[in-house]
Amino acid sequence: MRRFFSLVTFLVVLASWTLQAQAQKSRVGASYFRRANERYAKGDIDGAIADFGIAIMVDPQFARAYNNRGVARENKGDLEGAISDYSRAIELIPRLAEGYANRARARLACRDLDEAMADCEAAIALNPRLAQVYNTRASVRCEKGDLDGAITDYGRAIALNPHLAESYSNRGVVRRARGDLDGALADYDSSIRIDPRLPNVYNNRGNVLRDKGQLEEAIADLTKAIELDPKLALAYASRAFVRLLQGKTVEAEKDIAKSLELDANLKPFVEEGIRRAKRQLGMRQ
Repeated sequence: MRRFFSLVTFLVVLASWTLQAQAQKSRVGASYFRRANERYAKGDIDGAIADFGIAIMVDPQFARAYNNRGVARENKGDLEGAISDYSRAIELIPRLAEGYANRARARLACRDLDEAMADCEAAIALNPRLAQVYNTRASVRCEKGDLDGAITDYGRAIALNPHLAESYSNRGVVRRARGDLDGALADYDSSIRIDPRLPNVYNNRGNVLRDKGQLEEAIADLTKAIELDPKLALAYASRAFVRLLQGKTVEAEKDIAKSLELDANLKPFVEEGIRRAKRQLGMRQ
């Protein structure tokens, strides 16, 4: 009988130690997780990835650490690593809507459109109020040629989060492609009001203004895009096209040279833009 009680006591103590060790692991993991999030918010992506890794090493079941490390890896351009982390987070918490939403975005960037769409549907089924996932699904639909569906989904994203500048900008791209210049312009205006630091949005709005014949306003937007990102080759090319329409050949040639210096792969785009500008000039004369 004494042995039986000794064994029971040992098992109780062992269980207590195990629980204490697990609690200590969780506390340590949570501490690194918090610091990783703080580092990410400050732009220290490498530091964040390192801390998320420590949190995972301490607690291998820490699903949200995998999910957040995936976001950091995606930000660094490591899409394969990001998808692996999102997948592990989903394995640990199968109802983690953000995991599916994040993996959908990374798969879209890899152009795995069917898998991205499946992840979007899974995320929406789990949480139909995630604005970002509608933005991602809209982009998938756009890539598949479903422009009506894309506009609908961008609208849903905006309805859920009216401050989502990316959705306004993306919808502007689709509206311009459909010839709705006023609608595109309104969306770019909204995007810039929300976040005036997005060079691509100024570039896109400049192109719409050029389409509408508002050349001075187009130059202002394209110049602003270049100020925000002096390495944005597309903005130099777009400004060159406007300057050709204005008859400012010397300035246009400088912009063309700069755009190709920054990105030689733009040459076909630049050549087509020059041809279009010349055709427009010919129609005016």
